[in-house]
Amino acid sequence: MPLLLKIETLAKGAVRLRGELAVDELQMESLDELIKIGGPLEYDLTAKRAGDNISLQGRMGMRLKCECARCLQPFEYRVELPDWSCFLPLSGEEKIELINDSADLTPYLREDTFLAFPQHPLCESGCDESPRPVLTANHPESSWLPATTVKPQPGPNSTS
Repeated sequence: MPLLLKIETLAKGAVRLRGELAVDELQMESLDELIKIGGPLEYDLTAKRAGDNISLQGRMGMRLKCECARCLQPFEYRVELPDWSCFLPLSGEEKIELINDSADLTPYLREDTFLAFPQHPLCESGCDESPRPVLTANHPESSWLPATTVKPQPGPNSTS
């Protein structure tokens, strides 16, 4: 079920919204083959009326299943938005759509969470491994060998 906020409840003051949005409710798919959604979006928010706007503040988090872009090892990554805030207009050109006097907050949570996904997932900050091709003796490129360090030979004009 989407995260709906009845606008009339804000007349009494701030409203706390706490829970989880299931992956299928978020309708969120990563365009990156190295990142998969690993669990629901957890949220703990406070909504309040600010003039002709809704102010949302709080935290959100989600678990991702990733593959390292360098070594291709699987790892888990946690998206955390500890001080998230959003201002939603109730009037004007950019006003949010109301359905039966309720605002669906799901698209706003989804968008900001998606923007927090890692752009280049790494299993650790110092990962410097590159995936290496696996070649067999019968492979047409089996003569490929990794580069080796070559020590320079002293030339006739060198002073060493």
